[in-house]
Amino acid sequence: MREAAARALGRPSLKTWWRVGYHTSPFEFVPRELGEWENRFDDPEREYRTLYGAEKKLTALREVLAPLRPNVNVRSDFARFQLEQGCRPDQLFVPAREVRSAWRREHVLVHANLQRDGALADLDDLVLRERLEQTHAELLLRHGMDHLDISAIRSKIRAVTQAISRDLYDQGVAGLLFKSAIDDQQCVVVFEDRGWLEDTDEPWIDLADDVDELRQVCSEFGLILR
Repeated sequence: MREAAARALGRPSLKTWWRVGYHTSPFEFVPRELGEWENRFDDPEREYRTLYGAEKKLTALREVLAPLRPNVNVRSDFARFQLEQGCRPDQLFVPAREVRSAWRREHVLVHANLQRDGALADLDDLVLRERLEQTHAELLLRHGMDHLDISAIRSKIRAVTQAISRDLYDQGVAGLLFKSAIDDQQCVVVFEDRGWLEDTDEPWIDLADDVDELRQVCSEFGLILR
């Protein structure tokens, strides 16, 4: 099992990644004083920071904008309110949130090269997940999980995914490969002091401009683009 796990930790990464970042420093880690440490694979001990990227432009935008979607409770309550006011079922409006112009002016979509001092752990690898499941069995049980399967990796229970991040960081890896919970496309998270993102020759995409991918994601999520 150890040999198989070592092979999983040594899998190569994709060469380049897309990332939505702050317009003055899109390849930099978030300053410590501004970090919320609530992302999926952030360090529960707040020692190392993380950078996230995606193989595709659309995935990078979806990952960032998905939290703006009204949840099912909001949609249900709004639909019920409209019906009580006499609206017909075929005339109901869907609530929408905004991607505001101020946010767009401050963010860019960039293409990055990944440099790393260490391997990337691939969380799609069954052998690696089996080993992590055995190590964190009690934690999984506390959160009602029978196995560390894909649904566990993609869950909103940050105690589990952050514990996995810390475990693999302590083993010396530079980051993790995982699939987006939004569209099942490849993503990466890089650990501070083990990996970093560097600019490519490709121009940055200013999200204040008319960007086709941004319009598509807003349409998919029912967001209002300002």
